[in-house]
Amino acid sequence: MGISKMRQRLGYGAADMASNLIWPMICTYLTVYYTDSLLLDTAAVSLITLASKFIDAITDVLMGMIVDKTKMKSGKCRPYFLIGAIPLAISAVLAFSLPSIVSNDKVMIITMAFITFNLVSTCYTIVNTPLSAILPSLSSEPRERNILVTFRMVMAAIGSFCVTFFALPLINHFGGKADHYSYAWTIGIFSIGAIALLVFSFFNTREVVKPIKQEEEKVKLKDGLKAINGQYILFIITMFIYLLGFAIKQAGVFYFYNYTIGAIGSLSAEEIISIQALVTSLAMVIGQLTIPFFCKYMGKKKSSIMMNVIALLGNVVFFFCGNNLIWLCIGTALVWFPLGYLMGIRFSLLGDVVEYCELKSGIRAAGILSSLDSFLAKLAFGFNVTIMLMIMKIGGYNAKQDIQTASAQLFIKIGFVGVPMVCVVLTIILFLFFKFDKELPKMKAEREAQLAAKQ
Repeated sequence: MGISKMRQRLGYGAADMASNLIWPMICTYLTVYYTDSLLLDTAAVSLITLASKFIDAITDVLMGMIVDKTKMKSGKCRPYFLIGAIPLAISAVLAFSLPSIVSNDKVMIITMAFITFNLVSTCYTIVNTPLSAILPSLSSEPRERNILVTFRMVMAAIGSFCVTFFALPLINHFGGKADHYSYAWTIGIFSIGAIALLVFSFFNTREVVKPIKQEEEKVKLKDGLKAINGQYILFIITMFIYLLGFAIKQAGVFYFYNYTIGAIGSLSAEEIISIQALVTSLAMVIGQLTIPFFCKYMGKKKSSIMMNVIALLGNVVFFFCGNNLIWLCIGTALVWFPLGYLMGIRFSLLGDVVEYCELKSGIRAAGILSSLDSFLAKLAFGFNVTIMLMIMKIGGYNAKQDIQTASAQLFIKIGFVGVPMVCVVLTIILFLFFKFDKELPKMKAEREAQLAAKQ
């Protein structure tokens, strides 16, 4: 039974909104929970997050293979929204419940931190790899795909905003870093919402586009890898570098505002973070809403380069704004408006490059190709913690001190602003070598002509 386009759009967006009620908590506050609440050494935290990426390399590709081999009545991707909902919620709560699991033994806490971090990461993969792979199956129309991505990113931004705006007040309400369980109660609230959204997504999406091979052969890993070409490799490298800069900035939000900005007038650092969260979310939503417009009049490649230039200017503002709240808001808007656009266009580009690979090779391996992209995205969010904490450690950061040294503050700023700027510049350069955006329309036209000739 078919569903309306609006239900499809809302259903698709709901799945990423669910993910963004949980994953930003993991990316932003799990490190803070480890360092400031459990007082784990930054080197141990870095080892936990970085070593986990080797497991991700296996689980992400494995999940991609599972998606490609799946042949259920409800689809290849949709079923995993339902299957992964409760495990994702439970594992997220467990990641923030370490003292209740292993008492206060530091060695056991580090061990269980590694296990629970990988558990929530794997459950996230179960949901998010199908979410990335499903787009080419939802619609074959480029315009509708852009609209679907816009809905996805706007709703994801709303989810992320809920975490950024409400997480810290909730954590403090439940006892702050002095209470080890304040983080678990907070993520528990978000997890309930995530389950409801994933269930909604399952019942309001349909996979309607069939692969080139109508018999839907199950794709083996070796065959799926044959679909990879130079443009796909360029795409995932570009997105990895871009996401790395974004992830490092996200990892540094708490540290930057809490230790380098502090209070401004009567506003506390916590209140300033809430203001920045509001500006961030509004800027991202506006950026995501402009996706269809800029794609229509500039194309995905040119508009993406333009947005990266704007993000670069926004980061420059952070270097010179000091603790001026107005300029902090301007810098935030200039950074997150284009980042909102780019986060959305990334998924549209992924759908395009997956289709490009299919037309080139004759193999639809959306699951495998999306899983490789998903793995590199999570790798970026593993390196972000390692890089940010490493930079902070060089500067002399000490979690036991409420006021950091001038050196520590400088290096927090380098991590929060300097590294993302470098990543943006590299992204701009790599975008110049994209060509699948021009070749894909011609390839699709040729395929349609071939199908018409056979009829």
